[in-house]
Amino acid sequence: MLKSFESHCELEEVRIICNKLCSLKKRIEKGIFSDPFKEYKDCDNIFDSIKAKAIDIGDESLANAQMIYRHYFKFFSTFASYHLSLIENRYKNSWDILQDCLDEAKIVGEFVDIKDRKEIPEIVAILLQYEKLYPYRVFASSEYIVSKSHCSICGKSMQSLSCPHRKGKLYWGDFAIEMIDEIKELQAVCLVSHPEDKRCIIELQEDRDIPEKEKFKKLDEFVKLKINPLQNFEIETKIEQRRDTKIQKANRNDLCPCGSGKKFKRCCINRMYYNHERNIISPLCKVQLIIQDSKNE
Repeated sequence: MLKSFESHCELEEVRIICNKLCSLKKRIEKGIFSDPFKEYKDCDNIFDSIKAKAIDIGDESLANAQMIYRHYFKFFSTFASYHLSLIENRYKNSWDILQDCLDEAKIVGEFVDIKDRKEIPEIVAILLQYEKLYPYRVFASSEYIVSKSHCSICGKSMQSLSCPHRKGKLYWGDFAIEMIDEIKELQAVCLVSHPEDKRCIIELQEDRDIPEKEKFKKLDEFVKLKINPLQNFEIETKIEQRRDTKIQKANRNDLCPCGSGKKFKRCCINRMYYNHERNIISPLCKVQLIIQDSKNE
């Protein structure tokens, strides 16, 4: 659908959108992330105009293509927004923006063949490496029984034969979404490591008490390296045992040098060594953004 949209270069609106996206991509290449949604907002009404024109001429393919291209465009705006949040050290907030970016990629991926997804697969590979820099490992996933819902397009129940729309499919530039009106019963809340939505984070009480700077230490140290946002990389984590030089060694049955009055074997001996996490970052290929300005006719 991305190629289909760009093929309509006879439309001035399509040329404007493509040029605006190229401007955003150029900013990303230069590391300029201020006002990340500027170009996208400039094109919001233009996308609507293309959709209306497609409906008027009976071209459902164009109406659907503009919606997917809209999400392709938004992917890059969200990508820029994510890196702006990192630069500003808004690490807690950045997690949700990262998930928003991955969601935009998923939407495009559902409607575009993998060979036609342009830069998205390579950038997603980078974002998945960024996920590993966060302290989040456990998430909540809810199971519930929906007693009443309706189709976002026709308003009828999607379980009814009278609703011709399939959930998640595109119809004249709109997604068919099951809108939940009433939940009969919440069956369970599961703790999982790979949920569909990673925004519902589960933290242990002791983790909540950790200062935010310490909690995001790994991410903070990575951001300080100032690696190009389009640089792909791999992270290998190794756990090494290190000696705490602050603890003075003594015989097991001697009094502990710390002055606690306890024997060394019952005091500091168990803290002489600690696990140290070492992260090895290996650079891979840098993503080349596809920038091709559309010429005005």
